[in-house]
Amino acid sequence: MGNINFIQKSNLFSYTATRCLRNEYYHNDCNICIDLCPKGAFHIVRNKLTLFENECVGCAGCIGSCPTEALEIESFDPNGFSAAYQHQNEVTLSCKTSTPCLGIFDVEHYIVMTLRGDKSVECDLSHCAGCVLNETGTLYGSIREKIDGANLFLEQIGSEHRIKTIEIKEEENERRALFRKGFDRVKESIAKEETNLSMTTAHHKLPDMKMPLKRVLLKNSLKEWTSRLTQTTFETSTSLFFNKQIDFKSCTNCGECTQFCPTDALFPTSDKQGIFFAQGKCIGCGICEDICKPNAITAKEGYDLISIAFDRAEQMVHYEMVTCHECRCPYPYKGGDPICDRCSSFTTQFSNMFTMAKDL
Repeated sequence: MGNINFIQKSNLFSYTATRCLRNEYYHNDCNICIDLCPKGAFHIVRNKLTLFENECVGCAGCIGSCPTEALEIESFDPNGFSAAYQHQNEVTLSCKTSTPCLGIFDVEHYIVMTLRGDKSVECDLSHCAGCVLNETGTLYGSIREKIDGANLFLEQIGSEHRIKTIEIKEEENERRALFRKGFDRVKESIAKEETNLSMTTAHHKLPDMKMPLKRVLLKNSLKEWTSRLTQTTFETSTSLFFNKQIDFKSCTNCGECTQFCPTDALFPTSDKQGIFFAQGKCIGCGICEDICKPNAITAKEGYDLISIAFDRAEQMVHYEMVTCHECRCPYPYKGGDPICDRCSSFTTQFSNMFTMAKDL
């Protein structure tokens, strides 16, 4: 895979390499879709994620789990479906009738459907455990984990509604027929909707749009919901929102974390002498922590729904730039003698070079 600036397609399914975390940062080891794919259609080639089109069956089970929405299916947009869920006649989510595999939805989608519809969402999981796509149990486990994560968050914010599930088992001989029937139905819908641009695709075409649409929909849904809350700050951690802190003494203000942040959750101050963090934009990819050489960036518990919903940023660090008395270069001053870390380290490591003969 020499050039990653293209979209790989397998019938209904597409993978946009330029949106993949694995390609955004060389050392990122995200393997969510690799672990979920029941057919092993994703492979790492020269440290880049590659889709083997001939192995993909277009089941859509991996789509909801991609943190950057690099995976899509042409006939069904989970963001558009979630945004309009309150207007749907069919209230039960099921690959038998209304959707592809429920793996196409993420935690954000379930929460958006619940908050916007102001009602509980029902998911038909009666055939998921025995589905031909769930031979290892990974896909069903992922769907259950997302539903549980959505319910935990809904409980924390005081919503009376939940994601409910139907668990009645189906007959064994119906499993493959249901999958094939659902897959054929998806293909038929393409002929009717092929001229329509999905909400997600349109969002990704916006200039400099790095934020996943599912996170934008969630934040917009929370803006209205926060008016009902008596508590907007939470001390506990969550798999949905992520928090960061930067150690002032360790940070060198090199700016690499802001350059490699895929969603601009970390960005420099206007004078380039400090760093802001917007919790609502962080997708928890871990690139900033990995790239920080002095390990100044670490995870922090707790989240603030007001800051998240309205994209309020917090200034993590800010430095006064002074001139080093040794090399005469500007550096972020942290107190003490006005000498930069490089000169200070050089003096300590190579002090023997400056020892005069009379001192030996």
